[in-house]
Amino acid sequence: MLTIQRSFIKKLVPPAFFLALFFFQVPVLCAQVQVAGSLIRQVKVAPGNETQGRIIVSNPSDQAQTAKVYLTDYQSFADGTTRYGEAGLQPRSNAAWVHLIPREQVVPPRGTASFHYIIRVPEHELAGTYWSMLMVEPVSSEQLAPPAPAGRSQVGIRTITRTGVHLVTHIGDSGERDLRFISRRLEQEEDRLALLLELENTGQRYLNLLVWAELFAQDGTSLGRFDAGRRGLYPGSSARLRVELAGVPLGAYQALVVADNGDEHIFGARFEMNNPGPDKSP
Repeated sequence: MLTIQRSFIKKLVPPAFFLALFFFQVPVLCAQVQVAGSLIRQVKVAPGNETQGRIIVSNPSDQAQTAKVYLTDYQSFADGTTRYGEAGLQPRSNAAWVHLIPREQVVPPRGTASFHYIIRVPEHELAGTYWSMLMVEPVSSEQLAPPAPAGRSQVGIRTITRTGVHLVTHIGDSGERDLRFISRRLEQEEDRLALLLELENTGQRYLNLLVWAELFAQDGTSLGRFDAGRRGLYPGSSARLRVELAGVPLGAYQALVVADNGDEHIFGARFEMNNPGPDKSP
């Protein structure tokens, strides 16, 4: 689940000629709604066709809450950076194809509301995966209230939690699948050894990779398979994965790293590694 918290501080300062400053503090305001179902909506569609769906939003509170939806671009990188850019600027953004109905509505207490989306794919020469992020964000009562009277100072903190839903469009089965192994290194922390991998999707299609490493002794004997779990990668995105190497004795090994896309596309890399053990120096 993707949740992003944003805090705002608002201050309205009276004109300088006022001799007295009327000050009051607004209590902390917190609005929240919840998104039902999967946070990744994937569809296969051909150019010139359309698909549609809906986002169900629930209100767990005893008061009516207003929710709004909007689109952003989305990209993530191995250094931990995540970019939520302006919708439609990323080369593989599908934001221009997405139509939201409505863009804002009231969710009743202990009730739900539905936001409808339509994705109309243009009749262009397209291949691979295109995507954007649909953000669901509550509108606080402070935003809906009229502005404070002139001549009064208002200070308040507003916390908003927004939830992102991936809208992913695959153009049929088209698009090149390709993966680059950017780097690898061993990390030793006391008695724990881990292999750190950085991978980049250099193709045109979204990859849903199951990654593991198998270690071999110098005589070819397998020391076992070590799993890093599953990781999705959009084209142009990169990720850092950690493979815990529990119980691996000291010595030199051959490592075979496999990234399995769950179809005929399986990527691999082989390299030498050495486990020198923890550093005992003072």
